[in-house]
Amino acid sequence: MYERNILERNPWWVSGNVPEELTGINRSEYLGKITGRLKDRKLLAILGIRRSGKSTLIYQSIKYLLDNGTDPKNIFYLNADDFKKPGRDELEEALDFCQQKNLVSLKDTKIYVFVDEIQNISGWQLLLKKYYDLRYASKFIVSGSSSSLIYKNSSESLAGRISFIDVFPLTFREFLQFNSIEIPEATLDFHSLKRIYYDLLPKGNEIAGFLSQYLNVGGFPEWFEVKNEEVWFKILVEEYTSLLIYKDIVRVFSIRDPLLLESVFRFVAAHSGERFSYLGIAKQNDGDKETSKQYIFHLARSHLVHLSDFYTKSKKASERKEKKIYFCDTGLKNSIGGYQDIGFDAETSVFLHCLKHVSGYPLGKVFYWLDKKKNETDIVMSYGSELIPVEVKYRSSIQDSELKGIMGFCQDFGVKNAYVVTKTLFEERDIEGIRFSFIPLWLFLLVF
Repeated sequence: MYERNILERNPWWVSGNVPEELTGINRSEYLGKITGRLKDRKLLAILGIRRSGKSTLIYQSIKYLLDNGTDPKNIFYLNADDFKKPGRDELEEALDFCQQKNLVSLKDTKIYVFVDEIQNISGWQLLLKKYYDLRYASKFIVSGSSSSLIYKNSSESLAGRISFIDVFPLTFREFLQFNSIEIPEATLDFHSLKRIYYDLLPKGNEIAGFLSQYLNVGGFPEWFEVKNEEVWFKILVEEYTSLLIYKDIVRVFSIRDPLLLESVFRFVAAHSGERFSYLGIAKQNDGDKETSKQYIFHLARSHLVHLSDFYTKSKKASERKEKKIYFCDTGLKNSIGGYQDIGFDAETSVFLHCLKHVSGYPLGKVFYWLDKKKNETDIVMSYGSELIPVEVKYRSSIQDSELKGIMGFCQDFGVKNAYVVTKTLFEERDIEGIRFSFIPLWLFLLVF
């Protein structure tokens, strides 16, 4: 059975091309990262939540290889969902079939092997470790939806042999590009942003309309195939939730109480951007603290939710503080948790944007901060020795007196530049020796 599936999934063996309907719109940032790592020996894992675009990126990578002269028969694509008994033996049999069909050798020829949804194959890491350690000439690229399982398996047996690329739903810049609006590169510098701001003003209403749509429907690429909000939210509720919860977490981690897991998932969707305690979540969902904590952990490691710790130089002190929790996508959040105030959606989108940025740094992380009077700084980006505080105030008029939290953070940690994300306000202010840049949400989501 799997032989027929393999032949259907590798049409380039006959045609020499990847069907256009499989390649979609290029996500150049990710494609550049992937193709840049095709030359080394290390295994490559492409990780992200289901339907964030991993399979499309694989097909785009295959097209790149074909366009650059790779023999079509030297490219294998396997999908673990096609296997009846997904395990090491069936994976090896499938690879043997590919070699025999194309009269090539994984050991002696540079074959590019792509395996989608690898987390469903038990023992996959041991087989690929064997190929790597025996110095097979081939390059293996795997994708996974359950990131925690991939990390766990690789840390146990593939340490030093594998590298990772995290794939997120579309950024707002990508969302605009998918709508045929190209935006110049932008950095978090007020003077360079000023030029872009005025250049884009003629398109201001159009961009504002797409921002509203982006906050509403989210960043899953499949939206562009649907483009109907009623149908889209039905798909998010019925298909995405079922796949994300029951296929990628319940089955993989043998969850004992899937109804509690789903309840926690929905609770987080309704409280994105808020501080929480594990005990509080347990009480709200009629569960116990340890089980709720474990389920939050699974959701976080699978990239369905993201946690933000309190910023302090003491790790122990940080662990004692409440965390903030954010949902992975505003569209999915709205479909299952209901609509929050637009300010929470704005903060969630800013957090996800900052998280994607710092994920490119080895020690990059996103925190929040509170002073003793509970004045909050929404987001603190930390990478290297640099701290960048960001406050989200989604309105058009902001007084200095409303910035006590972020002002206190800057004073306590010696930070001289701070950023406030607004609805329309775009200006600079010097407040007590600290330079504040007020940047509209649509423009902030285009930086980095």
